[in-house]
Amino acid sequence: MRRCNRQFPRRGLYRSRRGMALGVCRGLAEYLGLPVLVVRAFTVVVFVTTGFVAVLGYLACGVLMRLEPLDEAPSGGLHRAAGDIARRAGDLDARIARMESHVTSREYDFDRRLRRS
Repeated sequence: MRRCNRQFPRRGLYRSRRGMALGVCRGLAEYLGLPVLVVRAFTVVVFVTTGFVAVLGYLACGVLMRLEPLDEAPSGGLHRAAGDIARRAGDLDARIARMESHVTSREYDFDRRLRRS
């Protein structure tokens, strides 16, 4: 089950290039910020309850919705790498802050003067 990453800004409604059939469910899930499994399950329930009307609606969405642009198509590896870089940058920032607070503390100055003696 994959969720939409809410760190990235919401963009327009597109058919996904990584969808199972026409990409309508995945595109809708990414737009709404829902898990794809939920949207697909809802679509199956609508297909079963309404029948032919839902199939026509799904096909109409598949034809009328624009396909996701290539430059905006998120790749899992790219998002994972960006998240890893952001996490590492946050860790480094925290380490630098701890070092700065230690070096500027009175204890550091006292220890440094004590070692000179």
